[in-house]
Amino acid sequence: MSPKDLPGFYFDPVKNRYFKNKCPLPGSKRPCTSSSTSSQSEEPCISSPRHHIHVTRKKLMKPSKLIQSREINGRLLSSKEVVCNFQQECQKVQASQPEVWRYQRKSFVSDSALEEICGVVQTNQGLIETNLLAMGGVCCLISLHGIRNGSLECDYGINYSPELVWPSQRAAHCGAPWLFSNSATFVHLTSSVSCIRRIGMDIPNTVNVAPSTRQALVKYLTTDNMVTSLGSSVSGGTVYVLNLNEPFSFSENSPVLYRHITKVCTCDCTIWTADASSNGTKATIGTNFGVSLINLETGSSSLVYRSKSDVLAQQFDLSGNVVLCGVRNGAIIAIDLRNSMSKCFEISSRAASQMQYPHKKPRRNLNTSIAAFMSSAVCSVVQLQSDENYFLGSSMDGSIKLFDRRFLNKAIQSYEGNVNSHSRLQLACNPSETLVLSGGEDCFVRIWSIKTSQLVFEENISNCIMPIVCWPYYGDFSYGYDQFFRHGENPYQPTCSWGVWLGSYDGLFYMRGP
Repeated sequence: MSPKDLPGFYFDPVKNRYFKNKCPLPGSKRPCTSSSTSSQSEEPCISSPRHHIHVTRKKLMKPSKLIQSREINGRLLSSKEVVCNFQQECQKVQASQPEVWRYQRKSFVSDSALEEICGVVQTNQGLIETNLLAMGGVCCLISLHGIRNGSLECDYGINYSPELVWPSQRAAHCGAPWLFSNSATFVHLTSSVSCIRRIGMDIPNTVNVAPSTRQALVKYLTTDNMVTSLGSSVSGGTVYVLNLNEPFSFSENSPVLYRHITKVCTCDCTIWTADASSNGTKATIGTNFGVSLINLETGSSSLVYRSKSDVLAQQFDLSGNVVLCGVRNGAIIAIDLRNSMSKCFEISSRAASQMQYPHKKPRRNLNTSIAAFMSSAVCSVVQLQSDENYFLGSSMDGSIKLFDRRFLNKAIQSYEGNVNSHSRLQLACNPSETLVLSGGEDCFVRIWSIKTSQLVFEENISNCIMPIVCWPYYGDFSYGYDQFFRHGENPYQPTCSWGVWLGSYDGLFYMRGP
């Protein structure tokens, strides 16, 4: 007697039982496949969900329909499924149709660290304030590049123009910035660059400050930058501070970048990651022994958390008193630095400090809060600036989840589609914290909506993995995150909605909105 056909299930004659179909149910636009379907018919079924998502968004989210609904219903748009925000829906549409630019491959090493910073550059016409792009690679090289609008070519340094690589059929616009540098802006460190962080980068904390004071405060907080090297068999990891208080010149032939780098401390362990607090006085580093706290003013250091697993990701919260740490064993731990802990060592010196780690078998410090757990090694942690209770975490099995620090026993949101098996792939959120971006080991770049977990963009923009992501902050945060895109614009192109840097082993990329 042949088994009956059940909607949504297929019968396996070997195991003699029914199994759920993961494909669309019978009667939908795409028929599902069973276990007896050939491998040739399975290939369209694998790629069809991605194509289906893209077509559905274009059908439901046309700009004309959005504007019409806004005029009728106001800012909140209602549909059969959910009530959504007009501004957020426009950002999704823009994120689904980006442009991607690529810079000269041999001149940009950005496969391990990438950060956009502020500085003052000495030119032939005088001093100008501009944005700078600091990048580092596994080849122990750190470099600094100036960022200028593509319509204005600089008369100092070597100018690098970008090339449009995706979409190939779209007419090119002058939306991507030009970069300029010279041989004096490259420095070789003793080991691979593990991360670059701005010191005092939490600009949203200046919401209640007067505009003139806020502008001066932002300039002050972003002049120092922290650089860490991974360490090697010859030497341990090192923490540096890149000081840009003095004007930087791209016209000199001497290695001027050396004069701006100061060694803070070294250690006999591997430094995987680091982050600095919002006030710029302290920093933490994640090592193969745990987490260490560094006083950037005095140079004193202390081990605040021991772990048998490597600490691969870190980020401070808004207060600067709690640091989120992603561990190789899958745990995401919130460490309160105000708690009194037994310090394994402490050094007070303004000179470069040598941190000695205990070589006995380390044990986990018991003075830590409850942790959230992921299914694999944690490779990235992002604290949402709009609400300190929420943070994003990604693991090396491709999982991306949103957690609430008040309920850590279970994730409140999951983002499907990312591909990863062993790489340290970074997450990045746009300044309004409505979108999250990540590269995958399948060479795809994906963008999700943080609120709805909807996959709004998924394309192979280049045949290389994008492990490093830098989504810089722009504009005035005094209006709040909801009004950010009305008052904050990309300095590279006034009509551009957003822009993000992507670092890879094959060069530097820049993705921008239409």
